[in-house]
Amino acid sequence: MTRRALIIEDQTTLRELLTELLSAVADYQVEACATGKEARTLMASGVFNLVLLDLVLPDAHGLELLTELRALSLRPRVIVLTAHARPGVVRTAMERGAHAVISKAAPLRELREAIDRVSQGGFYYCSETSRLLRDAVYAPDEDGQLTQRQLQVLRAVASGMSSKEIASALSLSEKTVANHRARIMDRLGVHDVAGLTRYAMSLGLVEPSA
Repeated sequence: MTRRALIIEDQTTLRELLTELLSAVADYQVEACATGKEARTLMASGVFNLVLLDLVLPDAHGLELLTELRALSLRPRVIVLTAHARPGVVRTAMERGAHAVISKAAPLRELREAIDRVSQGGFYYCSETSRLLRDAVYAPDEDGQLTQRQLQVLRAVASGMSSKEIASALSLSEKTVANHRARIMDRLGVHDVAGLTRYAMSLGLVEPSA
């Protein structure tokens, strides 16, 4: 039976390389997309055996999609790709059902090994994410202190959206957005947008500016 794979990655070159790798090396029928909206459409259109998921997308965070993938009746195997690995990100990805977490800086052989092992029903963590998991055991960070909604607001603030734009995008009132923002600042001990943006970048919620 033909195996189907879905690649959710907004960087065109990487998306095309991953498509070629899965098609040629792992013999998957591959579909690929660059946004959360496109991913949700494809996820609703059929069953995938394997998903390669980038954590930072133009319109969504990969952790949100990971939660949705886990809720599917026929759950795919999921390999998470991240350019901003840190202990809390790796831990949260595991908790939400990832079968592998790979740094984009990892050697190609580690990605191939991850695809092979996850396709066969196993789990895989590259050398960097394995180290981060060890770090999380001895020095847990504070990524988990924000709720999912607060992470969405944080990502939007760090992306430069105004409170009005955030309210519209998340179907909230501006007052609710302001309350979330105040709670985020209070919990993180950060009191300006620049500080929030740096924190969001450290979590991989937004890409660092060029």
